[in-house]
Amino acid sequence: MFNFIGAIVAGSILAVIGIFLHNAISPVGLLIALASAAIGISYVGQILHFRKYKFAAALSWLIVVLLAGSSGSGNEVLIIGNANGDIFLVGGAILVTVIALLKV
Repeated sequence: MFNFIGAIVAGSILAVIGIFLHNAISPVGLLIALASAAIGISYVGQILHFRKYKFAAALSWLIVVLLAGSSGSGNEVLIIGNANGDIFLVGGAILVTVIALLKV
């Protein structure tokens, strides 16, 4: 139970880091955001020894990123629809899915 919570928290923290970094220093921030997501989710699988925890981390990453890409109650959007935002959303979703599917 605590491993799932840890994996979900790790995926959420990686997503928040990526959300704030992807548009910071173009294109270095985008590369750091994607690399940190890939390395972090892979690391969750190595530490917890099961692929299901990588899926939990990847799913929480996807949920946080998709919520940040949609407009909130005050019409604020954290991931805007520019090139960096699109690459972060689509490329990150593909990347974390592939990393979660790889063997530990």
